[in-house]
Amino acid sequence: MSNFLFPGGLGKALVLSMDDGPVQDRRLIELLGRHGVRGTFHLSSGRLGRPDHIDPEEVASLYAGHEVSTHSVSHPYLDSLSRTAIVAEVGNDRAALSQLLGRDVRGHAYPFGAHNATVIEVLGELGIAYARTADQTHDFRLPADLLAWNPSCHHSAAGELAEMFLDLPDQRPALFFIYGHSWELDSEEPTNSWAYMEALLQRLGGRSDIWYATAIGVADYVRAIRTVQPARVENGLYNPSGIDLWLRTGQTSIRLPARRSIEGIFGLS
Repeated sequence: MSNFLFPGGLGKALVLSMDDGPVQDRRLIELLGRHGVRGTFHLSSGRLGRPDHIDPEEVASLYAGHEVSTHSVSHPYLDSLSRTAIVAEVGNDRAALSQLLGRDVRGHAYPFGAHNATVIEVLGELGIAYARTADQTHDFRLPADLLAWNPSCHHSAAGELAEMFLDLPDQRPALFFIYGHSWELDSEEPTNSWAYMEALLQRLGGRSDIWYATAIGVADYVRAIRTVQPARVENGLYNPSGIDLWLRTGQTSIRLPARRSIEGIFGLS
């Protein structure tokens, strides 16, 4: 996978993954728009409409241009529930959010980061495309398991990793996957404040060498990469997915169109 690049032949991608749907998301979305960054927002439908959470009626308009993903109906520890209860928490949340948006919701973030083999199995059976944990890697690798997707770091630690990410050469795909909660920014601590977040977005946003992606966008792209097959043409590759892919050959990048083959590709892994 190291020879593949992100859409447009870019070597870097940024995902900002925020949980819970608090009223502070309104302010965060304004900041994201100012700096050209997209977000993935994981909502618990059972909490919508509370005084400290956004209203159901504003979900579609507030998060337009961003991704909305499941976070369970009532935000429980999913690893403590029965299979039936897990299905209800995630499935009903997905159905409620999909109805509010008018489109299918396909991703998930584990409340409290809690998950186990049973939870992962149930989410796979439900057709969830990815599920984010809270286990920080402090690196920029692509996910090994999309249903146990470990982020790079919490947003309070992102400032430390930002320069390292920006300084990486564009020789292989590097994903900076930041997670957190917008309500935490009200604490006004040095690395957990609105000023800190704006400075972080100003540093990372508005660049031509970064794909500002959603989690579902990256998940779909990674899954498409993993379907690529040797082609019948000499030294070729076939892309059976519905997504155009990009890869590096020497010092250049080329596009591998959806459902097409290209020939003469050497040394890809």
